[in-house]
Amino acid sequence: MYLFFYGVLREGVASWPFLEGLGRGVSGTTKGILYAIPSGSKWYPALIPSQSRDAVAVRGSLHEASAVDLLAVDEFEGPDYERRDLAVETAEARRTAEVYVWISELPTQAVLIPHGDFVRWLAETGNRPLSEIEDR
Repeated sequence: MYLFFYGVLREGVASWPFLEGLGRGVSGTTKGILYAIPSGSKWYPALIPSQSRDAVAVRGSLHEASAVDLLAVDEFEGPDYERRDLAVETAEARRTAEVYVWISELPTQAVLIPHGDFVRWLAETGNRPLSEIEDR
């Protein structure tokens, strides 16, 4: 089983105890529209899967995740997200992975990330990612 992370759960963004046992990730992309959502002074992303003309290659990391407690990840993601099977492209293959996608109405403060890379957006804007469970 594979998980694809495109935001605060990506390697190097923050450390999350509930991801213990997660396999090392490889770079990948999935199609969609990506937004940044504020939470106090920190940010987290929202992916809306799409094949429309507005969709971009949303960058993230693909992980082998059979040893991860999915219920703990589901709880962290909360009711605004749903875990769905999506196609993920890597340099080596196309795989189906479970991806947390946004299912709620976007808040008015949501910011479109036109290039589809949350980590790059953080670096470009100087914004900080949500980095602890208490941040939510």
